[in-house]
Amino acid sequence: MAPQTFDWAMYRYVPSLIGAIISIVVFLILTTLHTWQLWRTRKIIIVWIVVGAACEVVGYAARIGSHYDNTSWPAFIIQGIFVLIGPLFFAATIYMMLGRTIRLAGGEEASIIKPKWCTRLFVGADISTLVLQGMGASIMGTMKLELAIAGEKIVIAGLALQVATFVTFLVVATAFHIRMNAKIINGSVIAASDEWRKILWILYSVSSLILIRCIFRLIEYAMGNSSYLISHEWTLYVFDTTLMVIVLVMLLILQPTKYVPRDKKRSSSSDMEELGAVQSS
Repeated sequence: MAPQTFDWAMYRYVPSLIGAIISIVVFLILTTLHTWQLWRTRKIIIVWIVVGAACEVVGYAARIGSHYDNTSWPAFIIQGIFVLIGPLFFAATIYMMLGRTIRLAGGEEASIIKPKWCTRLFVGADISTLVLQGMGASIMGTMKLELAIAGEKIVIAGLALQVATFVTFLVVATAFHIRMNAKIINGSVIAASDEWRKILWILYSVSSLILIRCIFRLIEYAMGNSSYLISHEWTLYVFDTTLMVIVLVMLLILQPTKYVPRDKKRSSSSDMEELGAVQSS
């Protein structure tokens, strides 16, 4: 029998030095701006945006190492993990905002999922996704057939879970939007504030961009290591880097957290409590 072969490589190109440097500069600026916004507003939820942006900086910094040695296992693993997981922290912020939005509108009865469970359910899935993608990316850098195949499958599973979570999130948010509007029209509910609609439209926009990115990465990995998408660097910068930059800019300019009153101590602490519940469950 002929020996089994496996067409797999860390890179099928030399990572762009200019692309990596520009990405680092842009994400570093956005990280700094979001950190300043965190300090100015004292909204704890922004911490996760800062963490995600910092992950992007680390990931593209590692790609500089890959530019000078595109067979370096540590650089490949670091960039793979951090570029993959960065958007998961943006997603966590969006998931937590849904529960806050429902409470802000006073529309607990209009939601198919109770606000406290929105964070627990979606962030719980997000954490599972983070573990899967991080673990899969960390073992993909070996040239051993079994581990490389297993690593790809784990990453694909993590990306599939992320796409499914986002689709479910959008269904829940849209259902709340429709049901809340119906209750307001028939007079059965009087919204505590009209700002909830603005927040939802922001969440829809940002979620759609992250979902497109996730679908791209899922297709990229599902097509295999030798496919066009994964073997051409421009696809990464167009369908991942650029979209995540737009997400960070939108979150910075539109600031969905600003619509949640600061004087509601329960709102400012509830997400941390719910995160604790997710981690202990």
